[in-house]
Amino acid sequence: MTKSVYFTAAEGNSGTRPVVRAVIEQLTQDYPKLGLFRAFTNGPIDTDDEFIDLIKLVGREEDLDIAWGTTRQAYVRNEEAAMTDLVKRYTDYAQNFDAVLILGLLDGDPVNPGMLARTGRAAANLATSVFVVVSGALRTPEQVVNLSHLVSREIQGENAPISAVAVTSAEHRVEQEKSPEYAHIPIIYFYDGEAVELTDTDRAIVRASMEHGSDVITPLSFTASLISRARAQRKRIVMPESADDRILRAADELIRREVADIVLLGEREDVLARAAHLGLDLDGADIVSPANPDLIAKYAAEFARVREKKGVTYDQAVETIKDLSYFGTMMVHMGDADGMVSGAINTTANTIVPSFQIIKTKPGAALVSSCFLMLMEDRVYVYGDCAVTTNPTPEQLAGIAVSSAETAVQFGVDPKVAMLSYSTGTSGKGPDVDAVVEATRIAKEQRPDLLIEGPIQYDAAVDAKVAATKLPGSPVAGQATVFVFPNLNAGNIGYKAVQRSSGAVAVGPVLQGLNKPVNDLSRGALVEDIVNTVAITAIQAQN
Repeated sequence: MTKSVYFTAAEGNSGTRPVVRAVIEQLTQDYPKLGLFRAFTNGPIDTDDEFIDLIKLVGREEDLDIAWGTTRQAYVRNEEAAMTDLVKRYTDYAQNFDAVLILGLLDGDPVNPGMLARTGRAAANLATSVFVVVSGALRTPEQVVNLSHLVSREIQGENAPISAVAVTSAEHRVEQEKSPEYAHIPIIYFYDGEAVELTDTDRAIVRASMEHGSDVITPLSFTASLISRARAQRKRIVMPESADDRILRAADELIRREVADIVLLGEREDVLARAAHLGLDLDGADIVSPANPDLIAKYAAEFARVREKKGVTYDQAVETIKDLSYFGTMMVHMGDADGMVSGAINTTANTIVPSFQIIKTKPGAALVSSCFLMLMEDRVYVYGDCAVTTNPTPEQLAGIAVSSAETAVQFGVDPKVAMLSYSTGTSGKGPDVDAVVEATRIAKEQRPDLLIEGPIQYDAAVDAKVAATKLPGSPVAGQATVFVFPNLNAGNIGYKAVQRSSGAVAVGPVLQGLNKPVNDLSRGALVEDIVNTVAITAIQAQN
């Protein structure tokens, strides 16, 4: 993973010019492949003289067209769209480097209202920490300390950690005024009237700021991580629904950003003609005709073999394979693709029933189930099963718990599993509680290495104060990350309630337990949803 830090002034003309040069000089020694990225520009990047001079210091003048995120004007017009563009462009740029210094407010930049909050949101979405510069000029030591604290609070209030503070034009006595509240934040002092030079301690602080990172996971930083992980080991993903413009637009982005190798089902001339009409470039896609007689014969013979016990003949298999979902699933089954994403046009049943019949469950999986990756403001939760299994038995519920924990690990979430119920511990009784008790026992028996708690109510699972009262001493209560709902009714209601009430982004359903990955789209899926689902499917195929 590329290391990074967001370097920014706390206010206009804070004396960043000599400081940022000293920081870049040090980082080029620590990281031979160092990138420089301008988060927000005033307009065309080729008019940003300060950035042009700085990027020359790392010998990356050829990066000028790609080494910036968005404009300040775009941010004012539409923060969400501009922030998305920033994260996408940074993710595409950063893959080429060991470390990237992200530049925020520098001397000469305009200072707009809300700049510090914007800095915090940008850094959080870029999954990095902030190296902030404050000026000591014409300020008493107490004023410098107060300003540093206020700046840090505002940035950290947007879920971005502070990894270092630099004070320019400082008086020697400032160093003695540091508040215990911020004792963990290292400070570099550049004293008034002295040249900007880094001491050995300062160099260590600069290195540590680049290594600091962030534990916060925002929806944008999570989806960016999906793209990065999918790229690391590109997989071949089939998308059967090429008649849908959203699929074509997603394919264009996936190919352009080198996320996966894309297979589209359809007639080549028709697909390319529609792509041209939409202004898309799909020359990099493999367009496979579902009418190809050789493939039909190959897939029908195998489907008839797989379904022989169900009485399926070769002629019946030929007819079945004409369905694009079956055709695409057979591609995955026979190794002609690593995974499939469908459902933009077809129903969930159209997408997943063929996988149940053909791909089937992987060894050790109790059943095929699903989960949603719930992208909260600053973390990711896993909810299972909210889409497939109607009324699971205790054995099936245990299987859902284990599969959901495994999915969590796949996507970088430390699994702490809460087996949800209307009762916590021994506070309630009844058949529904008993089923969760039994499911918890089975899951712990199957995976003694996992942290699993149940039965437990949702509030006790997520709120440390409630947990301390209802289930003190539990390693899961108050800090759960994987939530297993007792049935589909509760799960579907639960994830939609959280999604709509909290603004969480629900990614899924992600199917789990299959031998090879197949994932379903909502028929209302946006292009971005399709891109993310393909990335998820590619990551599943890597494991």
